[in-house]
Amino acid sequence: MEHPAVETCEDSARFRLEKWMVWLGSKNIIFHCKWNFYLVVTHAAKQIKARNFKHEFGSKDIRFASQEEIDNAVWAKIWSIPPFGFENENLPIYVDEEIFESEYFIFNPSDPCRSIRINTNDLRKIYSNLSNPIKYFTHKEDKFELIENE
Repeated sequence: MEHPAVETCEDSARFRLEKWMVWLGSKNIIFHCKWNFYLVVTHAAKQIKARNFKHEFGSKDIRFASQEEIDNAVWAKIWSIPPFGFENENLPIYVDEEIFESEYFIFNPSDPCRSIRINTNDLRKIYSNLSNPIKYFTHKEDKFELIENE
């Protein structure tokens, strides 16, 4: 789907609602910790707290990556980071298991003027075939837990 450029999850949801009605929109965040980058994939309505990943990332000094860092790590804009498809096969990807409760997941493919809707079963297949390290997590009611890959 093509649409005017978006800079927030709310902007994306407004345009997507016009064409696809209600499906789960993405929130893809690049964290920076100890000179490493990590992608966290969840849905637009969820708040992700960096402190939940401090044990996994090995430090409590975690922050959102800057646009310059994102340009170097994944070549995308902050508001249009895709959930996969990076040349950097070493970038760890942390995926919120909750997104698979929906039939579709919608994201910007490194282009804030486009949205892609993917079946979540296909998304899971993509993740299982990537070279990137993939980890799944649950985060409900302030309880955060990494779960075993399937």
